[in-house]
This record gives sequence, C-alpha cells and structure tokens, in this order.
Amino acid sequence: MGKCCVFLRSSGTDLMGRIPPDRGLSDKKRSGVKGTKVRLTYLFTANADGSEKLPPLIIGKAKKPRAFEKKTGAQLSFHYWNNAKAWMTGDIYQEWLRQWDHKLGERKRKIVLLQDNFSGHIVPDGLQNIRVLNFKPNLTAHVQPMDQGIIGSFKARYRAKYFQWAINRYERGITPSDMYNIDQLQAMRLANIAWDDVDTTTIRNCWRKAGILPAMESPASPLAQPAIPVSSLLLSPSYDPDPIAAAKNELICALDDLESIGVLQKANRMDLEDLLNPPEESRMEDATDEEICQAVLATCNSQEEGPMDGDVEDDAMAEPRPTYHEVIEAASVMSRHAAHIDDPVARQLEVILASMGRQMRLERSKGLTATHITDYFHHV
Repeated sequence: MGKCCVFLRSSGTDLMGRIPPDRGLSDKKRSGVKGTKVRLTYLFTANADGSEKLPPLIIGKAKKPRAFEKKTGAQLSFHYWNNAKAWMTGDIYQEWLRQWDHKLGERKRKIVLLQDNFSGHIVPDGLQNIRVLNFKPNLTAHVQPMDQGIIGSFKARYRAKYFQWAINRYERGITPSDMYNIDQLQAMRLANIAWDDVDTTTIRNCWRKAGILPAMESPASPLAQPAIPVSSLLLSPSYDPDPIAAAKNELICALDDLESIGVLQKANRMDLEDLLNPPEESRMEDATDEEICQAVLATCNSQEEGPMDGDVEDDAMAEPRPTYHEVIEAASVMSRHAAHIDDPVARQLEVILASMGRQMRLERSKGLTATHITDYFHHV
C-alpha cells in the first residue's frame, strides 16, 4: 500500500439469508421452500490505487460450521472468526489489526488506515506500522470509498455467481424449492471469487468519487492498471465500460437466466436495490454497544464447537463429496468437450483439468497402504 492510504469498512452482508430473487418465496417457516438464515459479516480492505486488496475478514456464528467438515477457517484458507451474532466486535477487530500490523512490520511498511467510527472499530494500543484515522459520523456516507460502489460491486457479483450456482443445481435435477440451498463454505468461496472480481478500475474510481485524497493522478504501479474481469465481458452482451454498471449487468443477466429456465416469474422478480441492500444487513450497523457486548459474552460462555444458536442449525447440509472415480470421469467429459472448442479459455481448462487429475492421483497414492498376500487369507 506504500504511499497510498488504505480504507477499511466493516460490512454486514447476509450471504446466506433468504436471497432467492423471487418475491413469491417466503422467509417464514412454511411448507415448501425453506429459507436459510445464517448470516456472515464481511470486512473489506483496499488501497487507493486498487493495487492491493486484503483477503476479507469473515465473521460467522459457528466456530466450525458443519460444511467445514471439522476443519477450522484457517485450515480452509479463510480469515474466519465467530461469535453468537456474527457481528464485528472490538476483540476481533483489535486482533485482526495487530496481526496486520505485525505483517507490515516484517515488510518494513507503514500505512494510513481510514475507517468509519462504528463502535466495534476499536484501535488497540501499540500499533507500530498503522496510523488509524476515523471519518466523522455525519460525513461517512459521503466520503467513504467503499460506499461509493466497491461494496455494491461485490454484492452484485456475489449475487450473480450465487444465482448461476443455483441454476447449475437446477439443471442437475435439484428442485426449485431446494436449488438455492447453499452451505456456508460454498457461499464463502463464491464470495471470495466475487471479491477477486472487484477490479482495479472500480476501486480507483470509487476513491476518486469520494474526493478525499489530494492527488489521485500519480502514476499507478503496474499492478494497478485498470482492469475489467473477463467474466464481465463474457456475461455481458451489451458491455458497459463502467465497472460498477458491469457488475450490476452481470446480476441482471443471471436474473434473466433464471427467468429463461422458468424458475423465476417476471412478476415476482425482485429489483436490484432489494437484492443488493436487504433490510437484514443493517442489523449489525444499528446494533448498540450493549448488544455487541452481549454477543461477546455469549461467545465466551459457549464451549460448543458447533452451532452457537438455532439459526445455524438451518445451515444447508453440505453435499456429499464426489468419489475419486466420479471426479476423474467428470474431468474426462469436460476435457473431451473442451477439445472441440476453438477458444483460449478451453485450452486453459484442459491444462487445469490435467493438473487437477495429476494432483488427485498423487493424493490418492499417498493414501494407499501396503498390503500383503496373507491379508486376504483368514485363519480358521
């Protein structure tokens, strides 16, 4: 992040909440479609020229959701914390800042961190490499780069990927009542892809729109050259050079696809504003200090490794892992299909599938145990 300021925003994003784009589906417990109620809070960080984005900090309710298969978030390569409300708390934020400060020290770097004055954003003492500056409460919504389109772009890209994921399930024979049921791990992986797709151009434009830096015209580093994700070009017939508009257009295309396969009626289709900013997302930002304190105490008092409360019990069950032979057969089918496509993406897919096949065979061979011929005989 060098000489560029860094902006941080804690965003409560209801990735797992009832977000099928259909007004005809109910959030309440009734026969038929059942809503998923797990909430995840995401914290995003990016520098002014868009050359660096930190992996998101994620806060959920369960320490080890069932989809994690008894692994920790760190073992699955996520920065994952948990508490009873899936809220940002001072303890989580301070630990995250200390870890980041230590990493910056190892790289001999110092940064300025801009943040809103949310009550959970408590700066710990002793930071050596991070100088923290708060926005004034009455100006935050106007000068906050994340609110100028960065978070909105992430939400649009996540929703689009989620709906395409649901369409793939429907085409595999999953019923419309179950096609939107996504487990927490899969949702987190889709969200990581969506965050990766928030491109340099989006970040730089939003910082410029906020108008809080004295000079944004300095030459950007090679890593910070404007870029638009390939997915935007592939999914958008009427490509818009505005990256935020492109993200929303990707979401519109996903909604159109749901209509085209007959699982979404036009009259029930939710508008973009309702999809991108559901009312549930304001719960954490409106939380009082007392409510946050109670959430921390509930976490400390709980000794359970699994769900923290009843909401997590509604987490979608993770799909069974496919067998080795099923994966190899699927990869073979995809390779044969790619061989008939004259496109650079198809060539890349062939390389990836071949590499995955080699890796799977290697892991499988490591798991084999030596046997002896006498193992197949039984004493009588």
